[in-house]
Amino acid sequence: MTPYDLIGYAMAQTSTITSIVSTRIYHGDRPKGKTVPCINFFELNTTRYMGMETSIYSINCRANNSGQARDLAREVINLFDGSSSNGVYGEFNGFSVARGSLQNDAGLVTEPTDNIYNAPIDIAIVYATDTVT
Repeated sequence: MTPYDLIGYAMAQTSTITSIVSTRIYHGDRPKGKTVPCINFFELNTTRYMGMETSIYSINCRANNSGQARDLAREVINLFDGSSSNGVYGEFNGFSVARGSLQNDAGLVTEPTDNIYNAPIDIAIVYATDTVT
């Protein structure tokens, strides 16, 4: 499993997210003409230090109205909140996560070409380099 597999898997297994987007969770660019609400996510960068990697991902929560976009972003933040008592931490489908945490919440961005709202957030996933297959 790779970090992007983990992120997609974690979101697809979270009912509060899928109740909003159904199966519309995409790795990479948002497919043109696809229905919203949806999520697309992609890697911004990865750093390595002493056997650990930190991957930063942008998760874009899109909807027809601002409230739904922010509600979706809040659910994603709740999933990747960086707490050991909840959120993404530990074993996920064979992938060991040392920490998942919010890096940036960019608020709300309007996309005038599509007349939709995007609530982008950045998360960090920290893991041992030997866990990636």
